[in-house]
Amino acid sequence: MKVLVRIALASLFSCKPSKGGLEKQVQTLELFYISWACDCANWAIASDLSKYEGDELDDHCVYIEPASPSVALPDSIGYSSDRVRFTGQFYTNKGFPEGYSSHENPEPARVFRYMSFQILQSNAAEAKRLNAP
Repeated sequence: MKVLVRIALASLFSCKPSKGGLEKQVQTLELFYISWACDCANWAIASDLSKYEGDELDDHCVYIEPASPSVALPDSIGYSSDRVRFTGQFYTNKGFPEGYSSHENPEPARVFRYMSFQILQSNAAEAKRLNAP
C-alpha cells in the first residue's frame, strides 16, 4: 500500500501544470525572440521590451505553441532579436507548450497558441555569419 501511495504522489508532483483552456480573445502580437541562457520562456511582447529589463523581462516572457504542425515556425526563426507577428490566444493558466521538455526544470509561463504568423525579421543569416569559422 505504501508503494502505491508513493507512486501516486510521485506522479502527482511530476505532472506539468495544466495550461487550462484558451482565453476567448484572439490577439495579434508582435513578439521578439530573446536568447536566454536557459530553457525558459523566450518570446517577449514588443511593448514589454521598453518596460522591463533583465529578470523583470524574464518574468513577462511567454512560450509559443503552434495550433497545428502546418503553422510551425521554420528553422530560420529562433535567433536573438527575431521578430514575428503571431495571431492566436493565450491559455488561461501558465504552463508549457505542447511537446516541451527540459532537464532544467524552468518556471511555467504564459503560453500563446498561435494560428498564423508573419516573419518580420529573421536574424538567421547574421547568426550563421558570426559563427562561421
